[in-house]
Amino acid sequence: MSKKKKPSTTAKSKAGHPARSAASAKIVSIDEFRARAAGDDLSPRFMKWLRINAPLLANEKTLPILQSYLELYSQEVGNQDFTIQQWPSMKSAILRYAAEVEDREFDHTLQIVMGYLLFLGDSGLWSGSDEQFDQAQELVLEILDAQSDQDFDEGIFEVPALTFDQKREALLALPLAKHLQTFLAWFGATRDITSTGILTRKDIEGAAAALGISAIGVNSAPSLVAPEAGEPVRVTSAKDLPRLHMFWDALIQVGIISLSAKRASVNDLFENDPQIDTDQQWMHLTKDMALAIYEGLIEVEFEDEDDEDLSEEEFEDHDVVGMWMSTLLLEAGMDEGYPADSLENALSTLEGSDQKDLLVARELLHTLAQEGLIETGAHYRIPPVLKKIIAHLIAEPSSLEVDYEDELDEDLGYLGSTS
Repeated sequence: MSKKKKPSTTAKSKAGHPARSAASAKIVSIDEFRARAAGDDLSPRFMKWLRINAPLLANEKTLPILQSYLELYSQEVGNQDFTIQQWPSMKSAILRYAAEVEDREFDHTLQIVMGYLLFLGDSGLWSGSDEQFDQAQELVLEILDAQSDQDFDEGIFEVPALTFDQKREALLALPLAKHLQTFLAWFGATRDITSTGILTRKDIEGAAAALGISAIGVNSAPSLVAPEAGEPVRVTSAKDLPRLHMFWDALIQVGIISLSAKRASVNDLFENDPQIDTDQQWMHLTKDMALAIYEGLIEVEFEDEDDEDLSEEEFEDHDVVGMWMSTLLLEAGMDEGYPADSLENALSTLEGSDQKDLLVARELLHTLAQEGLIETGAHYRIPPVLKKIIAHLIAEPSSLEVDYEDELDEDLGYLGSTS
């Protein structure tokens, strides 16, 4: 029997991780959205809010769509005060818009309107009452439900039921599992480390080779461009190999390796427990490594984090790449996956640091692919055996509805039915 975990119905949960901007401003007409460089123009602020909270909605079509809706709303309400969205006029404007566009575009418009509402609330710009704010949200959500029978989060995150044998086959076939075994065989009992807790230069070649990477540690003249075929990458620090560094951090996070001042040592995590056979040990270690790697790449604090009083400047220091990764991994975990061309389209619409952050996120996706933690191609997809991890790590904390086909998978350590 499957078990669904229902999402929160709070406003905060509807757009993922909301920005908490202490700044305030006023929007008095649609012209402020058109005049991109005007003093009180909200376009940049709204787009910045979307890039942080709902980055997949932030593209070149977002503002024109919002402008079209607000024009209709203005006609209905009889004024151009958009700091409040009144229920009757809002409904009429939405229905008029629906008559003009295809269903897919209409769904997208509703998501943008919801994002705009939450932006007004998070930025302190909403000029109506709390009751009116709730009514506006409920209207959008009701229409979304009627249109597509989905939540604002665009669906239910499904975790397939896999037997123990299916999980064993899938987990142990991951490059991550093979690299883990090869790395620990190379590592032995202990290795020297630097004062910053990473492998020394002399061990870079062996550690990298265990992960299928051709690299050597050098004192100077590291590789500044991709080496010729068959030539190793030359690095001066183990940190300069992103996949090795990611792998090393996960080993420490899981507790497979512990550090002292000058040495790193392997721990016996199972202490020869007779209840756990060798395959089970490797399954647990592989699963825990995958969890640690995913967790190290995302923004993991959601609505429970204590940052209500963050200034705008402090919020800008948040890990935007991590927020991108949270969104992309969640989308990749949905049944249809995340279209690769959508990511490329998003890259083409961004500029400056925003584009740079997304480029880094794309490179991280391909780094994950080398460990089998994401599948690439026309779509980015999370392998079925790892969807439970994404459900626990991202979907549930962001209040997305999760359907565990095997309800025992609510336990992260559960390895599947043996019957």
